[in-house]
Amino acid sequence: MSSIIGSLRGAFEYLSLDLLRRVEIRYRLITAFILLSLLPILISGYISYVESTAAIKEKAEIFSKEVVKQVSRNVLMRMEQIETESSLLVLSDQVQGALTRVTNGSEKEQSEARQDMTRLLLEHYGSVDFINQKYLLDKNDRVMDTQAFAQLTRGVMRLVKQAPDRNGRPYWGSYNNGVGQQNLGMVRAIIGKSNNQQIGTLVLVVRPEYFSTILNDVALGSGTEIYVLDASKNKLIVRADDTSTNTNETAEPGLIDKITHNEPYGEPSGFVTFEGKRPGRYLAAYTRIPGTTWFVISTIPEKKLTAEAQSVRNQIVLVGISGFLLSIFLAYFISHSISAPLKELVRKMHDTGNDAGAQAGADEEALTGADGQDELGRLAQRFDKMREAIKQKIQKINEINASLERTVIERTAELVTREHESRTLIENSPDTITSYDRNLRRIYANPAFCASAGRSLGEALGKRPSEIPGGPNALIYEKRISETISSGNSAQLELKWVSKDGQEQCTHIRLTPEIDQSGKVNSVLAVGRDLSDRMAFEATIWKQANFDALTHLPNRQMFHERLDHEARMSHRSGRPMALMLIDLDRFKEVNDSLGHDTGDILLIEAARRITSCVREADTVARLGGDEFTVILPNLDDTESIERIARTIINKLAEPFKLGLDEAFISASVGITLYPDDASELDVLFKNADQAMYAAKNAGRNRFSYFTPDLQVAAEKRLRLTSDLRAALPGDQFRVYYQPIVDLATGEIHKAEALIRWLHPERGTISPLDFISLAEDTGLIVPIGDWVFKQAVHQARQWRSRFHPSFQISVNVSPVQIRQDNLVCIHWPEYLIREGMPGQSVAIEITEGLLLHTDSKINEKLLTFSDAGIRISIDDFGTGYSSLAYLKRFDIDYLKIDRSFVQNLAVDGDDQALCEAMVVLAHKLGLKVIAEGVETTEQRDVLIAVGCDFAQGFLYSEPVPPDQFEVLVWQ
Repeated sequence: MSSIIGSLRGAFEYLSLDLLRRVEIRYRLITAFILLSLLPILISGYISYVESTAAIKEKAEIFSKEVVKQVSRNVLMRMEQIETESSLLVLSDQVQGALTRVTNGSEKEQSEARQDMTRLLLEHYGSVDFINQKYLLDKNDRVMDTQAFAQLTRGVMRLVKQAPDRNGRPYWGSYNNGVGQQNLGMVRAIIGKSNNQQIGTLVLVVRPEYFSTILNDVALGSGTEIYVLDASKNKLIVRADDTSTNTNETAEPGLIDKITHNEPYGEPSGFVTFEGKRPGRYLAAYTRIPGTTWFVISTIPEKKLTAEAQSVRNQIVLVGISGFLLSIFLAYFISHSISAPLKELVRKMHDTGNDAGAQAGADEEALTGADGQDELGRLAQRFDKMREAIKQKIQKINEINASLERTVIERTAELVTREHESRTLIENSPDTITSYDRNLRRIYANPAFCASAGRSLGEALGKRPSEIPGGPNALIYEKRISETISSGNSAQLELKWVSKDGQEQCTHIRLTPEIDQSGKVNSVLAVGRDLSDRMAFEATIWKQANFDALTHLPNRQMFHERLDHEARMSHRSGRPMALMLIDLDRFKEVNDSLGHDTGDILLIEAARRITSCVREADTVARLGGDEFTVILPNLDDTESIERIARTIINKLAEPFKLGLDEAFISASVGITLYPDDASELDVLFKNADQAMYAAKNAGRNRFSYFTPDLQVAAEKRLRLTSDLRAALPGDQFRVYYQPIVDLATGEIHKAEALIRWLHPERGTISPLDFISLAEDTGLIVPIGDWVFKQAVHQARQWRSRFHPSFQISVNVSPVQIRQDNLVCIHWPEYLIREGMPGQSVAIEITEGLLLHTDSKINEKLLTFSDAGIRISIDDFGTGYSSLAYLKRFDIDYLKIDRSFVQNLAVDGDDQALCEAMVVLAHKLGLKVIAEGVETTEQRDVLIAVGCDFAQGFLYSEPVPPDQFEVLVWQ
């Protein structure tokens, strides 16, 4: 029993002497009174308020959800009614036919079709009062209505643009009608019955009042609002008050955030609370209108629902406040009588501690008890801190004294060092540094100035610039110094003068005023930098910028300047001017075989020969590479042009002695006349370029004049190139397939993929017309990648449906293989992603690609081979056939060119060549495919010589995939 009493006594002492003494006495008394009086009242009142508020909110939530669901169903029914009516219109033969005539008909048919559509719109919607505006658009979104007022507004245009491709299903949205109101619109793509392609668009603008009547029927009153919100724009589009919504009317920010957070994770309806623009919380029930971004929303202020509960809460709060004030008064009265003397004593000790310099934070602790002690404990603690503060003060004073002594010594040494450095810098500066007084007399000059002027320091001081160094520009220099003294502003100038040894000097001088303590300019500091080397450097740069470094002829920039000058002279004199563009034929072969250094020697000699063939007033320029130009001004007749051109061609045709080697080249020359062929210089240069290519295409080693036919051909090629750039994005390419037949069994489990261009205006364009353009422009890379992926997709289908080992070959251009950033190098990865084996495709390359010893090409071909992709040599026998590459590269197939197959039945030489190719390929383990097989006699000869596969018109021409399936797998 005594042990229990002892434990209780110890706990009591801990609570009363240790724990509670960490709080001030007055706070203990005040807290005790408040807790005893208020705690029971607050707990019971809070429980009653929470229960009543929760019940009211639950009933409001159930009722609001039912209301918005019913409104949503009613709105959706009216939308479906409009959509059903629009379906009757867009599917009618009249609208389908009229839109088709607008697209494909003559101008008269198009006009009649537009009138028909105008009549149909008026008949169908003219009497419908809730349809505000109606438009029929063609597939390019142009209005087909012939009425003068039927023009698309900006809001309607944006509505049409934002409508997604929904395969003919209607799209509902809202937009700003331009007069501060929101309009509702339905956009519906019109799909042609014949081609299942979009041929037009129907746009209906619906009055918001058509839907607001639904909201008016269920308007709840008592502060409740119900409206339709477009969540994509956060705009109110329909209200329950029969008025059009303003474009600035948006949903409450807190509401739209809650809806977008809840809606993706459950049903498109719910009940949320949010903070409104007006003070206070709001409750909202919402539901999405299916197929749209619209929500039907009903909101009510929370205070409307909880007003009654709040009244009870206010009474409880009033009673609690009254008890709280009474408790505070009684607690403060009793605690003050006890703690006031102690508090006053602590305050006096606090003031004494401040005078003594207590540590940081001691002031706050002394007043608030932040150290966890009551008033009596802080009195003892304050005495200790006062003693420690005095000790620290003495230590800091000693440290400050020592620091000040060190600082004085260091600053003195630093000033001496800086003065020495400044004097050394000025005395050894390569720039001239001088100073002039208000009388323009030199009062200081550094060694650099004395050296440049060739005078001693004694001779330079006290002299004006007009005396030393003197010269005609010295007076200008003195004038600028006087201006700096009078204005007090810095200035700079470039001064040319002659040194004592007669050398012309150019110096950039910066003048800086030196101001005394009274603010007056008493002298001017002049710092000069020698610009002689820079001027020589600029002359060198100008020469490098305007002349070719190899041949010392004018370069492209100087050529254009002289061409412009000679054209102006020709225009003033009325005498024609000729422009020649010269390209060296077979120069690349010399460069590749003999090296670039030897090629440079040839270019220098070619420049010398061309220059020797023209007049002294003519201009010869090198544009770069092996291209030269000649400007022939002030011509009297065209015979001199031809004479010069023939002389240049003959001179360049003579052999070039290149060390121990001898090289032969020729030249292709294009000639155009100014102003007969063109008055614009860029057009004139293009004409010369076209004429040069005409000479090159005609067999080289000749000249050709520009003719309008060359311009027409160039423009045709340019238009075709422009159309080619839009062909792939415009889905104008198709892949056809030609079967490859196994001659031993007659089976077909191979095919070659061949691209076809279905131009929307020109019809089918042959690959012979556009493949070279694609290679020149680099478009062959994305086009080839597209063909490869189409072939992979087709191979997957035919392998799964018809033949498990079906293989499709794809032609690959040398441009694709040689490209640095190779797209086709990722084809093995693409096959892995598609789950296709490498042997499902084969790539066909030309012989010329294998003649290059580029290691990168070898690595790329090995990448295909390692991935299992088969490699075929196309058009074998027509190029630089070499047996070495058949052994060096991992080749799977040889394709005998059609030129050997077409006379196979009648030409014994072709038979022998084909048989030799087959035997050679089989000895090396390769399969042979013969191209261009058109007769049964050709097929029989190929079977007789052991050829493995054949393809050609005998079996089928290239056909689309569906026709290929019917042909092969009937």
